[in-house]
Amino acid sequence: MSGPLVSIVVPIYKVEQYLVRCLDSIVNQQYRPIELILVDDGSPDGCGNIIRRYEAQHPFIRSVWQENRGLSAARNAGIAIATGKYLAMIDSDDYVEPDFIGSLVEAAERENADVVICNFFLDFTNGFRIPFPLMTLQTNLSGEEAAQISLNLLRLPVFAWNKLYRTGLFAENDIKFPSIYYEDVATTPRVLMKARTVAVTQKPYYHYCLRRSSVTGSFGIKNITGYLAAVDIIRNFILKENLWIPWQKPYRHFLRAVEAYLVLEVALQKKTIPANSRRHLLHEIHTRIRELRLPPDLCPQESVSSGVSLKGDELLGG
Repeated sequence: MSGPLVSIVVPIYKVEQYLVRCLDSIVNQQYRPIELILVDDGSPDGCGNIIRRYEAQHPFIRSVWQENRGLSAARNAGIAIATGKYLAMIDSDDYVEPDFIGSLVEAAERENADVVICNFFLDFTNGFRIPFPLMTLQTNLSGEEAAQISLNLLRLPVFAWNKLYRTGLFAENDIKFPSIYYEDVATTPRVLMKARTVAVTQKPYYHYCLRRSSVTGSFGIKNITGYLAAVDIIRNFILKENLWIPWQKPYRHFLRAVEAYLVLEVALQKKTIPANSRRHLLHEIHTRIRELRLPPDLCPQESVSSGVSLKGDELLGG
């Protein structure tokens, strides 16, 4: 199979035991030509040796080496040097089906789509896997429709990795991943909004592997501040794009979902957070969500940053 060049960006940090599985699933893609960009984000384990070995074996692999700056910076570094017509992002502890790239490129070319979204498997640590219950039945959306629907996190998840993008969407619109937790939440709706057409397939091609040490597998103060900061970025984006009125209903639904998630996570930390600290943290979350319901220019007294002041070491994972 031959078609337009596809750049695949893989950020890498402390995933030595998963990296070979990930890279094998990419180099064995049925689709060609591909450009695989491996970004070592200062990984202290054996990932560097694995990267060098694969780069020596496969001429389409390029490596980027940087001091540890986080997932967002690693993704941004890879995107900045991507030369393909299309771009995919794969997390280094996950893996993909052999026809992941080929199927998404075929959909992009057929539908003249700037973004293609596929379903994915949830892979559990015991080997059990299930397809995610993607609730969007539409197969062809405008960029604005997809962006608005993505605020409903179950209908069209905002993960960066189950998508194929026209590479130019990022540079043309000066879109970068912010250096926070839940950077996908802050970025994907903005990318979708700039797309002309978004194609969606219900077939799962990506394996999202759950593990406790991942960002979503543990919970700490950075999760809370990151999620609220991501919401704030989306709030400002909606205002800038003159979407505050037409998007009011999905945005409010989005806020309720974020609040429910954060409240539930705090409630589950009974063994790691004292009762008084949990009550204080819940109060801070509710306060910040109320602020985020209003456009920034109507919240002159809103809290600095996320409004969460609890010390990180009082939460699991800091």
